[in-house]
Amino acid sequence: ALVTRRGGHARERMKVRYFDANDDDNKGITADGGGANNDEEDNINSLSTDDETNDISNYVAIIAMGGDGILFEIMQGVHSRLDEKELMQKLKFGIVGCGTSNGLAKSLLHWSGEKYGPLESIFQICKGNTSPLDIASYQLANTTKTYTSFLTFSWGLIADCDLDSECLRWLGPIRSDIWAVYRGILCRKKYRARFSYLPPNTKSTVPKIEEYLPKEWVTIEDDFIVFWVCNVSHASYNMYNCPMAKMNDGLFHILIVRASCSRLQLLLMLLKLETGYHIGCKELEVIDCTAYRLEPLTHNSHNDLDGELIEAGPIQAHVLPGGAHFFSGEVGSD
Repeated sequence: ALVTRRGGHARERMKVRYFDANDDDNKGITADGGGANNDEEDNINSLSTDDETNDISNYVAIIAMGGDGILFEIMQGVHSRLDEKELMQKLKFGIVGCGTSNGLAKSLLHWSGEKYGPLESIFQICKGNTSPLDIASYQLANTTKTYTSFLTFSWGLIADCDLDSECLRWLGPIRSDIWAVYRGILCRKKYRARFSYLPPNTKSTVPKIEEYLPKEWVTIEDDFIVFWVCNVSHASYNMYNCPMAKMNDGLFHILIVRASCSRLQLLLMLLKLETGYHIGCKELEVIDCTAYRLEPLTHNSHNDLDGELIEAGPIQAHVLPGGAHFFSGEVGSD
């Protein structure tokens, strides 16, 4: 199990402890945040105790106890390895929500028809059933680095609420609500971008981000307020942002609100996020696709992937259907 020991930004302040279930003395090692990749001295690739060394390839499951940030670090660590493909086919993942938002933990319990809570997640893991979860592969124009994602990507208002509200972290989850009122209603900001996507059931290639898009892709250029790409039903334990999302439907569900939306309509929409009723609002567009490219035309905007700040600029992603297996009680588990 990998356990977050203290709060803060997942990369800068996270502490992780590795436990070997076969170790009678329950010994472990501690690594700083970011230790899930190959470049760190204490990392997920070579978990060790005082008297033995075990590579992650010797394990069959990883259980994360913390928020979505710790799982993001784990995914990037696996992604950085040469044997990533083999590991993703072999490893089973589980998460016990002990962080601030816990979007994936909530989504897995929701799909399983269970109530939300750490004990419910633990019981679900102990049952041993797993189901495939769609993940996504991301590439950016301003770096050669690529990412694996399992939760959401946001740009515009939602990204600002998540990242710029860090100064109010001591308030807990309500910090995002406060920032939404400030940035979306009081001091409103518009975000211009060129957005292209590949509709479902369309035969086409997914080019590299520096290449031209095939004619089968659809392109929109406009001023936006919300651009929110959803892989899961809940971005947070109290935010039912994408009721239509399934564990392995093979799709991105992209929520878009354009700048033509009034402040009142936006406020009413945000107030309905907890129940999922925002989906019925006329100013909200939902676009399903299997791949997309976003080219920001606005300065000083954030790319927010799974709740983590990544490099700014043009970004492109495609779905990896059933790319990871998570402990879940959903019907059809393997």
